[in-house]
Amino acid sequence: MLNRLRSLTRRRKRAASAEVDEFLTLARASFVQMQAAWDRADLQALGMLTTGQLLEELRCQLQERGPAKNRTEVVSLQARLLSLDDLLEAQVASVEFSGLIQEDEATTAAPFRELWLLANVKSGAVGWRLARFHALT
Repeated sequence: MLNRLRSLTRRRKRAASAEVDEFLTLARASFVQMQAAWDRADLQALGMLTTGQLLEELRCQLQERGPAKNRTEVVSLQARLLSLDDLLEAQVASVEFSGLIQEDEATTAAPFRELWLLANVKSGAVGWRLARFHALT
């Protein structure tokens, strides 16, 4: 009986680990899509990846940026799930991204670390959206 319980526990841990891996794969894809949408100043694409409040903040930042070209190459990207909180209205995931980004063809890629808060509102069927992000030192 104890061996069955241990086996069941191991299977549940493997299943949970696979779900986290799948979530982080999607989060990394969203990170790359977000960078590309920002470079193109594509508000429609940004709106598919962010919450409404963050989209408005990005809209203002794009207006400040003006028509200048922007280029971001994600050279390497790692993601780590720090927490997953089940709140009354939404699930919130804290994901730390790190890696190398090159923003200028004349320079080499530079290391970065960012914390993304991803929200999945329970009442909507829109899925995970970027709600907030912070550069980490």
